Amino acid sequence: MFSRLRSSRSSLVIAGLLVIGVLAAAAVLLPRLITDGSVKTGGGATYTEAVAGTWQRINPIYADLNEVDSDLSSLVFSGLVKLGTDGSLQPDLADLPDVSDAGKTYTFHLKHGLTWQDGVALTSQDVSFTIAKVVDPDFKGDPAMAQAWQDVTVETPDGETVVMHLKQASAPFLARSATLGILPEHLLKGLSAAALFEAPFNSAPVGSGPYRLTSVDAHQAKLIANAASSRGRPGIDNVVLKFYTDYPSALRALTVGEVQGLMVEDPLSDAQLADIGRLKGVKVDQPQLTAEVVLYLNNDQSAYFADERVRRAISLALDRQAIVDQTMQGLATGSSSPIAPGTWSYASEYDSTSPDLATARQLLDDAGWKLQPTTGILVKEGAEFRFTIRTDDDPVRMAIAGAVSQQLDQIGIKATVASTTFSVLRRDFLSQRKYDAAIAVWDEGTDPDPYFGWHSSQMGTAGLNLANFADVVADTLIAQGRTSNDIETRKDDYRQFQEVWNELEPSVVIAYPRYTYIHTDQLKGYQSGPLFDPASRFTDIVHWKLQG
Repeated sequence: MFSRLRSSRSSLVIAGLLVIGVLAAAAVLLPRLITDGSVKTGGGATYTEAVAGTWQRINPIYADLNEVDSDLSSLVFSGLVKLGTDGSLQPDLADLPDVSDAGKTYTFHLKHGLTWQDGVALTSQDVSFTIAKVVDPDFKGDPAMAQAWQDVTVETPDGETVVMHLKQASAPFLARSATLGILPEHLLKGLSAAALFEAPFNSAPVGSGPYRLTSVDAHQAKLIANAASSRGRPGIDNVVLKFYTDYPSALRALTVGEVQGLMVEDPLSDAQLADIGRLKGVKVDQPQLTAEVVLYLNNDQSAYFADERVRRAISLALDRQAIVDQTMQGLATGSSSPIAPGTWSYASEYDSTSPDLATARQLLDDAGWKLQPTTGILVKEGAEFRFTIRTDDDPVRMAIAGAVSQQLDQIGIKATVASTTFSVLRRDFLSQRKYDAAIAVWDEGTDPDPYFGWHSSQMGTAGLNLANFADVVADTLIAQGRTSNDIETRKDDYRQFQEVWNELEPSVVIAYPRYTYIHTDQLKGYQSGPLFDPASRFTDIVHWKLQG
């Protein structure tokens, strides 16, 4: 349904609004028993998974450029810290850092005895080397990654200590940047940043992650468990990723038993989902993404959306589950929260998903909008409540806009849907704030910090606060949440931010899409937490096992 939805681990929210294409799944899935599907790589249990696409550079500093590279890099490499299944920070190569200088200095202590997969000791010099390559002017990876590291000064007082100085406190820095996979200096020291982009290392990488790459070609990548991983020895001895040209091909491979698992990002028909459900020996998970579908409301439109009572009424009028079922095949979590459900900072008590038409009508009446009995349309000071919902020409988002329009009609609001290309929508309407309402997708990335999307400093054409929302209390909570490194303080700030959101409804969050992850029921230990990107399905892979 929402395909190829990714969020850059290196960026803040530079990508901001994501273009999410909808590709037709052409394969007809027939029920059959999934067989072993394994590829022998050196003894022990083997888990084989299909992926759509192929590898280009298995290197963490380029992983954001290609989804398969991101999958492989997450298995082969480790960062200073990692994200748990709920997005919370966990130790990896280092323990969680000591924080000083009012949140501007992070001191990481590497774990004792770390080694690369070739047996060479991993030290603090490898960390500084990796960051130096990212900030080099000739870096050819994601510019957002380089930008995130530009103002960070790195010191290595000894082989097991890394000190990072930021120009200003930034709690999101750890989740968005310090999770970057570290490269081995001893193998790459003589290469310039430009040369590294085309280096043979990218096809025969040596990392420190839970799996070591043993071979890769146009058809598959074979990996074997790394007993010396800082995360502990994985429970599955071998992992094989098989490459297919597209999802229909990968789905066919799954149904004939060539593979044991597949993360499906493209839409599946109801019949295909039913067929998958009848397969024996299979479990279907539907991991939720952290990107949200939003009905943006231009708060500068005083005729309509400057009044929070109107914005709240629109939110209360929507039956989110009906929208999800009608337009997204049920593959989404209906939600009104700007913080993704299932993540560490989410507060369920402020997530209202059931429609309340009576309260919606009362709020509109209080705001001066009266129902004209002959037309059934709300009127205020002689003007009817009519506005345009803009979106791009993606079929799913167009369908969502249409469903929203239909539901608003029952409370006397007439909304017309207008679509165009995403580039035109962004350039001519969203960036210029020349719109009434718009359906788009927003992703905060790997940290819940809502600064770029909702802080008042980001209003205007230079920022990404597309709704031009401004509130002093919200600003204060956002500022506190992004500067404090105390997890409980941040939780409380974001809990209060969700409470403010629930009261002021700057825009209307509709849902968080889901993917379909089909895998053998012999796979145990997989935790279906929220996905920050497809590769984050491997977050807890060291705990996976094959049983039965």
